[in-house]
Amino acid sequence: MSTWAIPLAVGAAAAWALGMTAAKPALRSWDGLSYLLGRWVLVALLALLYAGVSGQLAFPGWRPAAMAALAGVLDASVGGILYVTALQRTSAYQATTLSNTAPFWGVLASVAFLGEPLRWGVFVAAGLVVVGAWFLTERDAANGRPSDLAGTLLALAAGVLWGFAETVPSKLALDSGLSPATLLFLFAVSGALGVLALMPLLRRRIPRRTERRGLSFVVLSAVGGAFLGWILWLVALAQAPASILSPVRGATMAFAFAYSVVFLRERPTRRAILGLAFAVAGVFLVVLVV
Repeated sequence: MSTWAIPLAVGAAAAWALGMTAAKPALRSWDGLSYLLGRWVLVALLALLYAGVSGQLAFPGWRPAAMAALAGVLDASVGGILYVTALQRTSAYQATTLSNTAPFWGVLASVAFLGEPLRWGVFVAAGLVVVGAWFLTERDAANGRPSDLAGTLLALAAGVLWGFAETVPSKLALDSGLSPATLLFLFAVSGALGVLALMPLLRRRIPRRTERRGLSFVVLSAVGGAFLGWILWLVALAQAPASILSPVRGATMAFAFAYSVVFLRERPTRRAILGLAFAVAGVFLVVLVV
């Protein structure tokens, strides 16, 4: 395993958290479907440009392309819709934290589907991240509204899909010869097409709304969050087992927690701070055991 894999995964977590936090103000001006579509179209264009400039644009076969497309639909389309819906029903740190139980599901998926060995230290680390997520779910009344069970379940479901998509199909595509840049391009295109396909079913419940003032947050979420985060993650994933990197993804919680407090002025409870400590402990445990 490359010594750069874990730092790259931590960088991906920081970028993803930025994108997920920027989604909160973006969704005040854009509806969820327009936000996701605009986000992934922009990521696809950036990935195509990056792949062309870096010489990574290549097509090794239909199987890895299909894996990249599957990851895009599960993560960017279905998981994305679940997440933005949850984000509109609860606080940014709560929705982000619950969806970031993904490390636990990623470890399980890596062991079950990729045949990677079950390292107990890594499994315990993933468990710490999930415990941290549980503590972080409690809302403080000062945040303006009570907890929402539907929002909680939607965010958790997004975490399950993200954990699987970020490990199994992504790792299989990389191992089959697909470059990180090309994988991200196919992932983003599939994610955008998936949102388009679901629009007729969801548009009645999610009316179109795009205001100019929200555009900067959409761009920030796409460029600083999705594009940068996924490039860093895929490069790391190409250098290390998915089961080891998945708990490192739990660092997204810590970064999202800090971003939501500093930039969104959300006020977490003491219980939430305890949850953050569990999540950070899980990430540090991964570093120690590998």
